[in-house]
Amino acid sequence: MDALDALDVAVREFGERLALVGDGQWTAPTPCDEWDVRYLVAHVVGGNRFATLVLDGMSADEAVEQVMGQPQLGTAPLADLTATAAAQHAAFGATGRLDQPVSHPLGDMPARRFLELRAYDVTLHAWDLARAIGADETLDPALVGQVLGVVERAHAGMGFGITPLGLAGPGASPQHRLLDLTGRRA
Repeated sequence: MDALDALDVAVREFGERLALVGDGQWTAPTPCDEWDVRYLVAHVVGGNRFATLVLDGMSADEAVEQVMGQPQLGTAPLADLTATAAAQHAAFGATGRLDQPVSHPLGDMPARRFLELRAYDVTLHAWDLARAIGADETLDPALVGQVLGVVERAHAGMGFGITPLGLAGPGASPQHRLLDLTGRRA
């Protein structure tokens, strides 16, 4: 699985759980401190919009300002996810795009690295959403393997200040190890 495939699978995993969100679950807490389900979904949709903007050449500061200056979710959050994910996929998939630098809040980086960060973010938030709404928390094993590799090669906390729990032993499943490394309890 390449990184763009991983992002597509992560979006599918997130979308499957988003389709299960009931009317009374939008304000349910998530494993992300102080985020409810609505905020978590808006974060992923906004992240898709942010990615498209910076991949099209906008600075991270300008993209953040544009994304944060508008509501991320309309009356059909699943449609919002689908549309923004398609635009994000097209932006990452443009010929030669992955070899170009992009502006990011962590500093300029190759688009290829940013693609890994997007797959990481959406994957973990698919699990967060599942946990928040009581859905199946099992993620696609190939996706977990891909994202676990990214996390294991990165600095602890992925540059976002995440503290690994350090509870997953050597015999833990890849998903358990991924969750542990990203501060989540399986």
